[in-house]
Order: sequence, then C-alpha cells, then structure tokens
Amino acid sequence: MTRPTPDTPRLSLGTAQWGLAYGATNQVGRLSDETIADIVSVAREWGITDIDTAANYGDAQRRLRPWASDFTITTKVHASRDIGEQLFDTLRDLDVDSVDTLLLHYWDEADDEARERAVRSLRRAVHDDLVVHAGVSVYDEAGVATAVAAFDRARLPLGALQVPANVLDRRLDESALLRELAKAGCDITVRSAFLQGILLAESGGRADHLDTMRFREWVASAGAGSLTAACLNHVRALPWAGHVTVGVTSAPELSEVCEAWASTTPRPAPTELGSGDLALIDPRRW
Repeated sequence: MTRPTPDTPRLSLGTAQWGLAYGATNQVGRLSDETIADIVSVAREWGITDIDTAANYGDAQRRLRPWASDFTITTKVHASRDIGEQLFDTLRDLDVDSVDTLLLHYWDEADDEARERAVRSLRRAVHDDLVVHAGVSVYDEAGVATAVAAFDRARLPLGALQVPANVLDRRLDESALLRELAKAGCDITVRSAFLQGILLAESGGRADHLDTMRFREWVASAGAGSLTAACLNHVRALPWAGHVTVGVTSAPELSEVCEAWASTTPRPAPTELGSGDLALIDPRRW
C-alpha cells in the first residue's frame, strides 16, 4: 500500500454503524444489508480504498467480509485483552490472512503492564506477517506520548495512530509530536471530524450547545459553504493528517461527503471556534 503523506490526506470509510446503532445523531440504527451494499458501491465509485473497523463494532467485521479483499483494512482490538485471540477472531471474521493496520483500542484505559504486553503481542503479529502496521487509538497528547514510549521500549515502529480532531476539538491541531511522527512515516488518522454528526445537525441535543451553535453561525456568516464542507476543510488542513475516517448511515450521505471532499480547500477554521468543554468534545464523557 502507498502510505499517504501529511499533505495528501485520504478519505477512509468507517464501519461502526454496520454493527451498532452508533452515532449521537444516528436515527437509523444498525444498518441493513442493502444499505451497506449501497454504501460500498458509492465508496468504490469515489475511489475510497481504505476502510476502518474494529472488533467491538458488533458484527461489523463479519458484514465487511464480502468486500474485505477490496479495501485496505484498519481494525482495532482491546488493549487489555488477549491480542492474539482477538486478532485470530478478526482474521476469521474478515476471512483474510492479514490486515494492513492493527490498532490498540482503549489504550487510555489500560494499565502499564497491559500496554507493554499488548505492544509485545503486536510485535509478534508484525513478525508473523499477520499485520503490516501497528499502532494505537488515543484521545489526546498524553495518550500519544505513552504510545510512543511503549513502542520505543518494544523496538516496534509506531506505524499508525488514530486521534480525534474537528473544528471544536483543537487539542492536537498544533501538536509538534504528531508532526514529528507523521514526518517519520506514521500514518495518522483523524476521527470525529463531524463529532458523531453533531456538527452537521441544525438543532437538538449537543447541537444546541453554545459552542456548536457558534460554529454554525460562523459557517453562515463567513460563506464557508456547507457544514460538511467546513468540517472537512478544517481536518484536511491539519499538517499531520494522513487519513480522515467518516461513518455514514446511507449511500446518499457518503455521496455528499465525497462531493464535499472533492471540492474542499484545506483551510483551518478560526482558532476561536475551539471548545474547551470536554463534556462536549470528548464522547467518553457523554
């Protein structure tokens, strides 16, 4: 696989909704077989080649199986559980011999011993050609730093990271550590570009938060295009981003995202739009 460089981020398709009623604004629930097939068709039309899934996304990996060989797969396993068993189950569910990227999920919840054990297991998986790139999914700079330290101790290259970022969550925008990792070849994926759909909603729930409303008002007053485009403009401008993963609940939603992606101009949103309210920007607190 050709790894993206930080100045050319690529769009990746998320699959949480394939196995779960995932998303703060998801009114559809777990997607039907027909909807998934339609989404895959749109992804192919737009040239999306990367897909993001996880062992804890319900049965998403089994539902991905018919198309697994068509995509470069990033998947995630629980950092505090047996990595070998989880990887075996993942390969069986996907019906593949290996995956491109395996990330440790719930890294921030694992203790030091579990982290060290998990990274050693990843090293074995890479050595056995079951995984090409190994990494972690984290929430903040502290999580990135502990991952770097653990991988260094295990003498395993940190090949991938997944972190949250959007127009409200600006904690990692200027991260020198992420810039350094990206320059060294680590593929860093942005998740939560739409904050589980909250940034695209016109009203209701967390869409009525003052910080969210301020973002919508800025989009309208600044002529920043659609809410979707404004969100994508921002994450595409992040200097360390290699991928941006998005989840959708229908094929038309994915078409809208792809159309906006194709026409976006990388442009960070104003710094003052950033929110310091972790109860809004960190889904673990919802």
